[in-house]
Amino acid sequence: MEIFYRSLADIKWEKSTKARVASGANPKTEWKHLIDNKICGSEGVSVGYGKIPIGEYLPLHTHTPQEIYFVTKGTGILTMDGDKTQNLGSGDTVYIPGKKRHGITNTGNVDFEYLFIFMINNWSDVKYDFQ
Repeated sequence: MEIFYRSLADIKWEKSTKARVASGANPKTEWKHLIDNKICGSEGVSVGYGKIPIGEYLPLHTHTPQEIYFVTKGTGILTMDGDKTQNLGSGDTVYIPGKKRHGITNTGNVDFEYLFIFMINNWSDVKYDFQ
């Protein structure tokens, strides 16, 4: 396997499909898939970059794989298990065990941006449950 390089600026933002929005996703959040097995041959890790616009939120949700957030810009509130909260800001790291309910609200005056990392081969293997 070769070392893989990719510029964030070269990747288009993605948004939720109508079906995903109907299941509870916020149509205003965006993301970029940076690394996974299909993109570069990585094994056991997938990395993305997310953006939550000012005043918007990533709804409470669960998924089976564990996840890590690294906040790169902005401020927000992480909601855990529906009632616990934690303020977040640039440079903060969050570990989320699999199947733990979580979401983020952007409380700042700039977009909330963050890396998200799953220990899984492909993005298509992550199933979000917004219920």
